[in-house]
Amino acid sequence: MFEKIITAGQPPEVTSRIFYELQEISGDACASWHATGSELAVRGLMWVVVRYEVKLMRAMIPGEQIRLTTWASPVRHRMSQRNYLAYDKDGELLLNAAGIWTVVDRKTRSMVNPDEYDIEFGCEVTGLELPRPGSPVKIPQDKELKYSVDKSVLDINCHMNNIRYFDLVQSCIGSENDGMQPSQIQAVFMNEALLGEQMTIRWGKRENYWFFTGQKSDVECFHIGIQYVLS
Repeated sequence: MFEKIITAGQPPEVTSRIFYELQEISGDACASWHATGSELAVRGLMWVVVRYEVKLMRAMIPGEQIRLTTWASPVRHRMSQRNYLAYDKDGELLLNAAGIWTVVDRKTRSMVNPDEYDIEFGCEVTGLELPRPGSPVKIPQDKELKYSVDKSVLDINCHMNNIRYFDLVQSCIGSENDGMQPSQIQAVFMNEALLGEQMTIRWGKRENYWFFTGQKSDVECFHIGIQYVLS
C-alpha cells in the first residue's frame, strides 16, 4: 500500500476534489515503478480511468487532515482495479473507493497489456477491495446544456480531464444541493472529449439522486450518478 496525508476540500468543490486526490495519489504510487503518466507518455502510452465508484461514510470536514491509502489489484483483461481508503486522524474510515485503470496507446487509443510493455505498478490483494465498480442507475433526464471542450480542461493526454467532468456536473446542480454531501458516486467513461468538441450534457434528479450523461454526436462520453445525503 501507498499512503499520503491530504486535506479535505471546501464545498462546492468537494466532489471534484475527491477525484483530484484519487488521481494524484495514483500517480504518486506509480512513481516508484517509473509508471507515472509523464513517464508513460514518452513511451507513447497513457493511463486512462474507465470507471470509478466512491462510497463516503460521513461528510469530510473542510480542512481536516486525512490519511489516504491506495493499492492496485492484479491486471485482468488489460485492466487493473486501483483501490482507495481514507481515514480521519482517529482512524475512522471516511471513504472506500475503486477505479478501473488501463494503459492505452496514445496513437491508436487502444488498450494494451501492461505486461507486454514491462509496466509494473505493485499489485496486491488485501481483502479490503470494493467489488468491481458498477454503472450508475439510469433515471429520466429533463434538462440539458451544450458544452464545448476548451484548453483549460485538457490534461497530459490532450483530452478533457476526468476531474473536470465532476466540476461540470456540479455546475449543473448549482445550489440545489446546498447543505448536502455526496454519499455514493459512480462514473463510467466511455469515450474521450477532445479540444473543440461539443457535448450535450443531460441530467435528471430523483429525490437526492442525480444522473448525468454526456454525448458528442451519436457517441456517449460518460455516465455519472451521485447520491446525496444531508451533511
